[in-house]
Amino acid sequence: MSFPSPPTVALLYRSWARQSVCRKHGLLRYMSRSLDAHNKELLHANSTGKAPRDVTFESLGVGTPIVTALRAAFPDVQQPTTMQRKMISAVMGTQDILLQDFTGTGKSFGLLLALLSKPRISRYDPKKGKDHAIKGITTLLIVPHRDLAYQFLHWLHHMLTSAGDTGPYSLASIAQVLVRGSPPKNLTNSSPRILEAIVNPSSSGISVLRDYPPHILIATPTALMDVLRKEPEVLQLSTLSTVVVDEVDWLLQAIPQKGSKYGTEKKARVNQKRHPEVLKIVLDVLYTSTKTNTPTVLRKSLLKMKLAPIHRPQLIMLSATMRNRLRTAFFGAYGWFKRGKVLKLIKASSGSRPAHGLNRTITHHVLVMSQDGSVKNIAGARKARPPTPSDSSEHASSCREHDEEEEEEEFIFDEDDEILLDEADTNMLQAPVFSLGMLEAVASAFALDVPNIALLVVPATTSVGRVIFELNQLGVNAHGLDLVDNEAGRVHLLSKNKDIPDENPTLLVSTLATTRGIDFPALTHVFLLGLPEGRAGDVYQHVAGRVGRFGRRGKVITIVEGRRENEGNNGKVCVKDDSKKMAIMLKKLGIGATKLEHFD
Repeated sequence: MSFPSPPTVALLYRSWARQSVCRKHGLLRYMSRSLDAHNKELLHANSTGKAPRDVTFESLGVGTPIVTALRAAFPDVQQPTTMQRKMISAVMGTQDILLQDFTGTGKSFGLLLALLSKPRISRYDPKKGKDHAIKGITTLLIVPHRDLAYQFLHWLHHMLTSAGDTGPYSLASIAQVLVRGSPPKNLTNSSPRILEAIVNPSSSGISVLRDYPPHILIATPTALMDVLRKEPEVLQLSTLSTVVVDEVDWLLQAIPQKGSKYGTEKKARVNQKRHPEVLKIVLDVLYTSTKTNTPTVLRKSLLKMKLAPIHRPQLIMLSATMRNRLRTAFFGAYGWFKRGKVLKLIKASSGSRPAHGLNRTITHHVLVMSQDGSVKNIAGARKARPPTPSDSSEHASSCREHDEEEEEEEFIFDEDDEILLDEADTNMLQAPVFSLGMLEAVASAFALDVPNIALLVVPATTSVGRVIFELNQLGVNAHGLDLVDNEAGRVHLLSKNKDIPDENPTLLVSTLATTRGIDFPALTHVFLLGLPEGRAGDVYQHVAGRVGRFGRRGKVITIVEGRRENEGNNGKVCVKDDSKKMAIMLKKLGIGATKLEHFD
């Protein structure tokens, strides 16, 4: 059964739902009492660790047409993961959610299924009656970068086409991506349905959003603000019932505490007040802070025009890494959450996973480049265990066992980790963040060890284009990780033949900003160029989490420089050794480095 076409999308819920009319504001809701009760039962079962082992997507409340399309598009996805069982039930309710779980547990995919199954809300003119109701945007999904937005859209498009629904605006009526920049020429070979569903904030590019309001709007904060400031009537956010922020810790920084004795925190607090992050401005438009109880000027204006949510939307924040101070700010400094009113699904470490939360099927390698240009394994790296033919079956069974063990785990808060780089590194940041020798090490390891596809993550200050050029000169089939512009990136979104060697393997290059949340099924190797930036533990977890997903094997290879001397801006000689800092970080995470063969 295919997804409904645009004229009948809102009617999908009529067959099983009760209609609730808000005459004052002209809103038409389709809600289900039985679904709400079912969700409460499942949440209670999950919270007590007694969720049934035979839970299906249907039993969680995901619509039958959606499940049918899901199984046609992704036949390997048969049952929800532990986290999906918990989150789907919660998302389909109305309670605010704070969700943090390890990478590779299916958060994003489960989120999409739950949002697709949420009731659609329509608006209508009371003078004309309900028969003239117009469908509105029900869910706003905010993501940090357009590649993650495109991934959500690509998953949905694959489900629709597998279900046989390829009619005009069949995709755009369900989900649209709002990002800066027009769909590039490179995308013209893609499906017309994809092209219809990618819009930009310009007046010419926003016509689809105006004519075919989607059930789910997937947007970056900057593009969303562009529309809110120029043409807020296009969004018609009065029908909004759910707001989701994915990778929230990348979009927001915790507000430094008042009275801090540290000058850097004082400066950061002043800077955030003068130049608030875009996501904060967006959420302050949608929510009145519980701290001040006073709406912002833009929110007041939109409420007056009936263009802001009339009823407070459900708010969902999720990421694999959220520090305690940021979570606290949601209730305090930001004031978007109310204490005692939020469902917290925050995963703690357990016996089924190491403290760092990454799968045991991942091996971690560190290559150190010395000043003489030689490349060796980091000191103390252990010898790799030779793979056996039974590894794949063992990992599959191990993954199932871990999933069952996790059913009994509690969800608790974790502690902050430290920033790996210290103040003495400031002078070093002025120098190039990589050397050709480091790229040669990447090229060598890639040629010797990668069968199909790998990912290289470079520092934010690095020119991705320059890295790609240098790698191409070394004979590497390198491309930028741009799912919209680059066909080489898009083809790997659904590729599953990771065990079949490619005659010309692909190395995708990106920064961390465009890597978070992306899932390539065939990805076996991730290369990290240089020390992790910022919060080292968080950064490493997000990078390493691109492989080893759902029990698959994977390798994380970090290339750093050894002891070296550089003269800083003040004329002083700085002695640095990134390999020692990397060893300290891995030790704190509880990760043991493994020797990468072919290197000393």
